[in-house]
Amino acid sequence: MNILITSAGTRGYLIRYFKKILRENGKIFAADCSKYAPALYDADNYFIIPAVSNENYINELYKICLKNKVKGVISLNDVELPVLAQHKSKFMDKDIKLVVSDPETIDVCSDKYKTFKFLKENKFPFAKTFIALNEVLMEIKSKTIKFPLLMKPRKGSASIGIKKVFNIAELRDKFEEKKFIIQEFLQGDDYGVDVFCNSDLVPISIFAKRKMRIVAGEADKEVTVYDDKMIDYIKNMTGKLKLYGPGDIDLIKRGNKYFISDINPRFGGGYPLAHTVGADFPKKIIGLIKGKVLEADFRRYPDNIVMMKQYEIVIKNFNNISEK
Repeated sequence: MNILITSAGTRGYLIRYFKKILRENGKIFAADCSKYAPALYDADNYFIIPAVSNENYINELYKICLKNKVKGVISLNDVELPVLAQHKSKFMDKDIKLVVSDPETIDVCSDKYKTFKFLKENKFPFAKTFIALNEVLMEIKSKTIKFPLLMKPRKGSASIGIKKVFNIAELRDKFEEKKFIIQEFLQGDDYGVDVFCNSDLVPISIFAKRKMRIVAGEADKEVTVYDDKMIDYIKNMTGKLKLYGPGDIDLIKRGNKYFISDINPRFGGGYPLAHTVGADFPKKIIGLIKGKVLEADFRRYPDNIVMMKQYEIVIKNFNNISEK
């Protein structure tokens, strides 16, 4: 069985995880819009494809899958997910599974104001969130929120474009309605949770980590934390969200409450730590693609296992590398 991972980027470890499971029973292909994505060269074969904004993106991906007998596709990029979700049936007609949630779920995750509304409607704790400047100013005047506030792109990724705002003048100067949201700043401990949901859209595996250090919006150092309350919270939330496959949830713990700050319906950057303590989401994905019934696997994992990231160097002679 052959699997294609798109937007491979720098996540060579994921390619290697999949290859270790499949061994001689299939191939792992990788695709990216840049030949300078180092993870491409960990795969059995690679493809340079148009960016997701290109009108030929889906057709090129489709042709690669047909030509190479691909049975499953996984994307590692937030921007690709809405497009892939809209075209799931096109691939399914050829017995190719896109391991991506349905468009409605992707929409809730990719739009931070819709994430806020989902949390509010389902009575989960949330940070107050606004899309209109006058609403924020009224809340400030009534002293129900206070500075600093966070200004975030309404549809953003990897913490790009997030700014902390300290006064009304700065807020008026920087805020653009429809493009950004304003959110109260919640001080607390940051956590990342890796979750996996089966074909019934039910969470079956959850691993939580406390973020010790964050660099460029991604955890650079994390430590495992086993917390029954947090795990039950994520079970409840992802069950209502109807997530499919891997997910990455960012939370802030403030007192005894957990506040969700981001829901990413894909592999998270901290997944290797969960994998090391027993998650094995690649094995579960292969099970999904094969149509297997995946049972709950909420294993007790050890606390205090630390992940520390370091850079790997990849050097290639591009005189001998083709753009396929």
